[in-house]
Amino acid sequence: MSTRRVVTGFDENGKSVFVSDEQLEGLLQANTTLSSVWRSNGRLQIPPKVPVEDGFGFPTPGGAWVLAWTIPPHSTAGEDQAGVTSAGELPSGGAHATDSVDVNVILSGSVVFELEDGAERILEAGDSIVVNGVVHTWRNRGASTARVLSVIFGADRRAG
Repeated sequence: MSTRRVVTGFDENGKSVFVSDEQLEGLLQANTTLSSVWRSNGRLQIPPKVPVEDGFGFPTPGGAWVLAWTIPPHSTAGEDQAGVTSAGELPSGGAHATDSVDVNVILSGSVVFELEDGAERILEAGDSIVVNGVVHTWRNRGASTARVLSVIFGADRRAG
């Protein structure tokens, strides 16, 4: 999967300009392709740091990460070729929870969002789900690749 990223900013005179227009190559993690669209590990600033920091891994509290990703048909995100999933540092590995508030929009296809107790919701293109640090798994039971756009905000986890 390739994701086009267009970034705006300012020139040396403070005039609004396009800073970049590029295709981002995806990082394949097991069966899930991830493209880091935007990332900050602290308060956002205008004008933004240029070039845009690209990277993977969850943002620290107050930071944000915009991520475009896919799940192939008839699979669980992060599932390897042997059908095994494992939680990792990235959001595609099997059942996982992160210290973040994630706003997810299904761009195409459909996904099944499953909680640790097996409760699930089917999400279609155009649907959104806000994930507040819960244990969850993403599945694609459909016949086409699902594309998801996630805006992930690093958060502090409170006790109880």
